[in-house]
Amino acid sequence: MIFKEKPNLKERIEKFTEIEHAFNKEFYEKLETRHNPHTLFIGCSDSRVEPETLFQAEAGEIFQMRNIANIVPREEEPDTHPSAVSAIEYAVQMLKVQNIIVCGHSKCGGCAALRKLKDYKKKYPYTGEWLSQSVSISNYIDEEYPDMKESDKIVMLEKLNAVQQLDNLMTYDFVRQKVKAKKINLQAYYYDIARGTISVYDYDSVFSNIIKEITSTRKDFIDNNEE
Repeated sequence: MIFKEKPNLKERIEKFTEIEHAFNKEFYEKLETRHNPHTLFIGCSDSRVEPETLFQAEAGEIFQMRNIANIVPREEEPDTHPSAVSAIEYAVQMLKVQNIIVCGHSKCGGCAALRKLKDYKKKYPYTGEWLSQSVSISNYIDEEYPDMKESDKIVMLEKLNAVQQLDNLMTYDFVRQKVKAKKINLQAYYYDIARGTISVYDYDSVFSNIIKEITSTRKDFIDNNEE
């Protein structure tokens, strides 16, 4: 459904209480007493990406961390983002999730903004600063694939950005130890909204060598784009 009219949120809440909750009261009573999600879903804030629908999941199954362009801050970089990292730490250490999924998607506004980040920062400084964590990926694509069509560059950026976050996650010791002990499954997804397809990339994926190259020059890319 594509919304054209202003939704009546109060009416929707009332319907939830009267219909959904009333018919599934026992489920919600049990849900209140337990919180045992099996998966940490790190996704874009984009409203078109709905993990419960993608996984066909019920409430209580998926712990979520959402932000612009599904970015995970790296542990070693000075400008830390404790809100994002605390969600990952809590999911791994306290909730002991079995999976961490980073999900990128088609037509991602954040990735599109990375293609013109300097101009974007002037208009949306907070969002631009957050997105700058992934600018090295955009710059890498320009350097390595100068003749690629812009639309194809954006798709590649959307995919590489998702896979890059797996490497970023592995900079945290509490994640790295669980992955190496095979207690956590670490994957990146690319969700094509129009086609309804999801591509799955493991940490050691077809993009792993590219991610290593991007990471090795990451600091220079970031420094050059902070001017």
